Amino acid sequence: MKIFFALLCTVLLMSCGTYTPKTSSDARNTRSPREIVQEHLRAAEAGDFDKANSLLAEDYTMKMKGMPFFISIKKPNALDMHKARKIAFPDFRFNEKIEWEKDNQVKIAVYLTGTHLGVLDYPSAVGVPRTEPTGKKIDLPAEYFVYSVENDKIVRTDGEIPEGHGPVALMKQLGIEKK
Repeated sequence: MKIFFALLCTVLLMSCGTYTPKTSSDARNTRSPREIVQEHLRAAEAGDFDKANSLLAEDYTMKMKGMPFFISIKKPNALDMHKARKIAFPDFRFNEKIEWEKDNQVKIAVYLTGTHLGVLDYPSAVGVPRTEPTGKKIDLPAEYFVYSVENDKIVRTDGEIPEGHGPVALMKQLGIEKK
């Protein structure tokens, strides 16, 4: 049993993958990573998901820690949360703050705000039950994301949601009970 568990852990760790940041010249961007990421975020806020998707590389991957487990998302599902959020919170904003920018990467802190005017129906992995509109405003604590940009496309996002933030804070602010 110990051997099976060790093999399983090895496979899981290998599937997590790592990303080696590129120098500015190796990344071949014509604009700063900050500009590209902010354009992507503005498009998602506006509900322009074609534009937001066009700024993601074909082999785009998102790695998330803290929801309450580690997840990996590929390009076909990369905008699912944003789409569901736009329905539930038509006025949502990221309110991002740039933490740092180096070579082809930019780290941002996101402070989501919005008014719950539509049905909240996040992907099931998020752990938030489907919820009818409450009319309540949200102002969530920081979530952190490092975006890697190559050839003017976002190739990877590494996110971290601190304990008590993200879905947990959202449910608390909306008064949602976990079922």
